[in-house]
Amino acid sequence: MNIALHHFRLVDTIYKEGTLTKAAESLHLTQSALSHQLKELESELGVEVFHRQGRRLHLSEQGDRFLQSAKKILAEIKSMEEDINNFKNGQTGKLNISMQCYTAYHWLPGIIKEYKSRWPDINIHIVSDATRRPLEYLLRGELDMGIVRTQMVNTRIQYEKIFEDQLQVIMHADHPLAAKRVIEIADFQDQELILASYDPSYQDTPVVEALIQAQQVKPRNLHRVHYTDATIEMVNAGLGITVMADWIVKPYLQGRNLVTRALPAIIAKRAWYAATMQQTPAIVNFLACLKHYFAENEMLQEEELKAVLG
Repeated sequence: MNIALHHFRLVDTIYKEGTLTKAAESLHLTQSALSHQLKELESELGVEVFHRQGRRLHLSEQGDRFLQSAKKILAEIKSMEEDINNFKNGQTGKLNISMQCYTAYHWLPGIIKEYKSRWPDINIHIVSDATRRPLEYLLRGELDMGIVRTQMVNTRIQYEKIFEDQLQVIMHADHPLAAKRVIEIADFQDQELILASYDPSYQDTPVVEALIQAQQVKPRNLHRVHYTDATIEMVNAGLGITVMADWIVKPYLQGRNLVTRALPAIIAKRAWYAATMQQTPAIVNFLACLKHYFAENEMLQEEELKAVLG
């Protein structure tokens, strides 16, 4: 049986309009073309779909059965078209996101909250397993966006800078190095140094560690700690010093006897990028939220600095 979508629309429209003339106008067809399509359908079905009573048309029993199916099929097609359009417009869908830093996830809820307030039907999934190797997950199609420090040379990946941070040395206020305003790499000699864990196989040696190795500086002990909270508590207990980005450590300073000291400007600043492989509306909208969040943070930091300087 060769029945096309336009046959379902034809019967549904004739039923709603009541006459061939009105139905033809609604479907933007000539009355002759509409009559031809109706005869074509009735021939294919082998039954009469409408009974003619003057200019009015009334459904036959089999025509009514056909109409019930037409309503379901047309409703499903309309729903499908709406879903596809919503996806294309960034109104629905799913975003898989990860970041190249476990300690960075504390600010993501604020961004997600802003995003969800505008696009509530986008399901955002944070892929924590991808944190160590976000670009590999991105290339395999398991991530939609990775927020990264390091870039892989690959023409399939697009990078867009979203913010910069500053590395700082964090120590107890009574530590001897607290008397200095700027901490040099050589100052790590013979220190108890507490640094985040990293994966050497990823060829992404943190900049401070790379400089320590290059300058042949030898800390007394180098402790690798996975969690920021644990690192901060160790530093607060006077068990060593650590290096973290300003925005990561800021929430932990209040209520603790800790101080931050600058590293030389030439090595302290780092850029972070949003890495993507496609630019769907949902991804573009999330990227806009990221930029807005960090632009506002930068303005707040400038205002705080002005207030401190008077």
